[in-house]
Parts: sequence; structure tokens; C-alpha cells
Amino acid sequence: GVALFMEMKSEVEEDYTPPCDLHEDVSCSVMFNSDYGRGLGQVYKYLGSSHPANQPNNVYFAIFYAFFFLLSLFNYKFIATFQILLSLCAVAVSGYLGYISHFILQNICVVTASTAAVNVLLLMFSFCKRRAFKPKVLKEDKYGYYIPTTNYPSSHNNNFKKF
Repeated sequence: GVALFMEMKSEVEEDYTPPCDLHEDVSCSVMFNSDYGRGLGQVYKYLGSSHPANQPNNVYFAIFYAFFFLLSLFNYKFIATFQILLSLCAVAVSGYLGYISHFILQNICVVTASTAAVNVLLLMFSFCKRRAFKPKVLKEDKYGYYIPTTNYPSSHNNNFKKF
């Protein structure tokens, strides 16, 4: 939200300096204004820079976080597993953007670094949520003990032999 506001304001006002521009080597404006600041640096290559999908990266992350928040309202094991997969994808995208920022643009983007930290935390919390679900007990007797059974008829059960 805040990063998207800063990016939009820097596009509208020429003399606006975002508060995340701390130094010439630590600046989010470099990432915002580069080709990698929109569409993850990939949309314009395939669809063109005027395509509606070529939005600022912060739009994609805002949509992702809103969707992730909605999923977190439901406590089902398959949704927790899906959240882990989504978090892994977000960490991968953050790693990609961090690589772009550091090695290609030779700059450190505070927004990219903080987004990566948030995505790692989401991944850890998703693992914790997934682990919180207990496995289903297959069969219990009236005292709460598990009684293993076989799929064979009782005539094939040779565990106890009659004399």
C-alpha cells in the first residue's frame, strides 16, 4: 500500500523523493523507475509496455497479500498447504527482485528487502499453520485407543490360531 503510493506519487510529481531513498546506493526509486519495476520486468518483453498487465510490482504484491489474507480466514489443511505454495512463490519472486536490485541495478531497494522479509515470515507462519492440523485418526474404540485392522476377512487373519 505505502510503496504503491510512493511509486505513484513519484510518477506524478517530478521533484518527489520517496522516504526510502536513503542514499544513492540504497534507493527504491531506482527499482521503481527501471524496466523491472513494472510487470516484474517480464510483461513488457512479451506483451508490450502499454499492456494492462504491465502494472507496478507493488500492485501484484497488494493483490497477493489481499488474497493471502482472505485465505488465512479459513482453517482447512488444504488451504494451509496452498498458502505454503503461495508463500514459496512469493519468496521466489522476492529473491528474483532482490537479485535484480542488487546485481543488475547495483542498488539496494528497501521496499524489495522488506517485502522479501515479510514473505519469509509468511512462509514460516504458513508452515506453523499447516503443522497445527492434527492427522485424522483412522479408527478408535470407545476408550480412545487406535485399533489396527486389516482389509482381509477374519478367515485370513492368522494372528491368533485356535487349538
